[in-house]
Formats: sequence, C-alpha cells, structure tokens
Amino acid sequence: MDHIKIIKRAFQITLDYRALWVFGIILALTAGTAGGNFSGGNTGDRGNGTQSGFWPGRIDPQVVNTLIAVGVALCCLLIVFGIAALIGRYLAEVALIRMVNSYEETGEKVSVKQGFRLGWSRAAWRVFVIDLMIGLAAWVVVVLLMLVAAMPLLVWLTDSPPLQLIGTVTTIGLTLLFITFVIIVAIVLNLLLKFIHRACVLEDLAVIEAIKRGVLIVRQRLGDVIIMALIMFGLGLAWMIVMIPIALLLIAVGVIVAGLPALFAGMIAALFFTQGAGPWIVAAVVGLPIFILILSVPSLFLGGLEQVFVSTVWTLTYREAAALAATQAELPGEISSADDTASAEA
Repeated sequence: MDHIKIIKRAFQITLDYRALWVFGIILALTAGTAGGNFSGGNTGDRGNGTQSGFWPGRIDPQVVNTLIAVGVALCCLLIVFGIAALIGRYLAEVALIRMVNSYEETGEKVSVKQGFRLGWSRAAWRVFVIDLMIGLAAWVVVVLLMLVAAMPLLVWLTDSPPLQLIGTVTTIGLTLLFITFVIIVAIVLNLLLKFIHRACVLEDLAVIEAIKRGVLIVRQRLGDVIIMALIMFGLGLAWMIVMIPIALLLIAVGVIVAGLPALFAGMIAALFFTQGAGPWIVAAVVGLPIFILILSVPSLFLGGLEQVFVSTVWTLTYREAAALAATQAELPGEISSADDTASAEA
C-alpha cells in the first residue's frame, strides 16, 4: 500500500471537491455533541395551614412554576437538538464516505443535494446501531473493570491497618492498569470502527457482517493499517501545532473587531448609567457575540476541512486494503491451479 499516495490523493480531493466541505462542517459541528441530564426535587411539607419549607414567603409560587416550565422547555429543546445533531452526524459521515467512493469510481462529483440523498440511507442507521452496540459493550466492560479495581478497598471494612494499606496500594495499581487498558482499547476500537463503518456503507452489509468484514480487513492488512494510523497521528499533531498561531490570530482579530463596537456601546450606555455595572453589561452584550462569531466561524470551517481530509484518507485506505485483501485471498488458489497444471503436464 502506497500510504503517501493516499495522503496526497486525500489532500487533493479535500481541496477540489467543495461539496464535501458542507458535510465536513456538519461533522465538525456535531461530532462532539453530548447529551445532558436533569433532575427534579421534592416539594416541602405544609404544616399548621401555613406555607413552609420549599416556598420562601417572598417568592410567588406562580413565578417558580414559570421557571420550572422554562427549565422543562429548555430540557426538551436540548433533547431535540441532541437528536438532530445525532442524525446530522451520521448523515454527514455516510455522505462523505459515499461521495468520495463514488468520485474514485466514476470521476464525477455530486452536488450537496445529492450528497444529502446519499447520506440519508439505511446505512446511516446501521452505522449508528454499530456504534451503539460497541459503545454499550465497551461501557459494560469498563464498569466491570472499575468494580474489580475497587474490590481491594473492601478491606477497609476490617480494622486491620496493614490490610487497609495493602488494599489501597492494590487498588492504585489496578487503577493504573485499568486506565492503560482503557486507552489502548479506545485506540483499537476507534481504528476498527473506521473500517467497520466503511464496510457497512460501501459494501451494504448488515451490522454483524459489517463488524466481521471490517475486523477481517484490518487483520489481513494490519501492517498497512498501523502505518496509516501512525501517519494520521503525526499529521494530527502537526495540525494542532499549526492551529495554535491561527487561534491566537483569531483571538487578536476578535478582540479588536469586537472591542471597538463594545467600547462605543459602553460609552453610550455610560451616559444613561452613571453608576453600577450597566455600561459593562451593555458592552459585553454587544461585543461578546461578535467575538464568538469571529472565533467560531473560521474554526468551524477549518475543522470541517479536517474532517473531510480524515474521512477521505480512511475511505481511500479501506478501498486499497479491501482490494489488496481480495488479491491476497486469490493468490493461493492461483498458485494451486498452477501446481495442478504442472503436475498434469508432468
């Protein structure tokens, strides 16, 4: 496998195939989406016919009910946003894989609208199910290992200081082993999932078959996969180094561009608020959105390009690895046929 050729080809596709940028930005925007949680409370008791405990006398219960309703509405909004982000994340991933694969096969670029059609498919659902299955299994293993690592602490139920010391030291050692194991497993799973996803999308396989196929290709071309993973790790570090001065430049530009209108708004507000933090609040309301916009838009665009490049590299790697694996599987049969022909002639 020519790893450098794949990297160059992925870089060229990333620059030339602009329809991919939209899905890269969606992936950059949604890849880090995490769910939230919420909890409720119990109301206080009422005694002697008077209000007590939960409701302070100076707060109108109607106001509290309104705040609770707003909180519930915000929670529902976050849930809807999380679901939409989840859908967008898998739609974009599948679209990137299929668009790059189609481009390599036919040489034709598709539009963004066609890309959405490619992404909105059963393959996206199956990729989600794959992640869900493997994620749940991984969490079960992690919880069990955490319990095993914490078991030596049970000696603290005894009154023996030596046993307590031994239990503590053992738990610390097991915890370090546990952390190391989790890091290694996370790296391996992340690498395997890249091939499992592409087996599911490009070969239209069901969940279990895609898992088997992805693992098989990685096993057959393990050396090439490891080399590519190391190259991508190095490129990731280089990208982080490059992003440091870019981030500093964006911060400086944001401070200047957002600071001027914020200062102007604060000066005007000072004419009406002679005391207190009124001018500062007005300045923050005006300047902070501008600063966030200047900082986030270029960062999101660059993050989208990074997602396109990474996805393209692994799609091209899968295509090459699958082709080499198929060739490797055919070689023993060809050699055997040649031997049979030679024996027959003899």
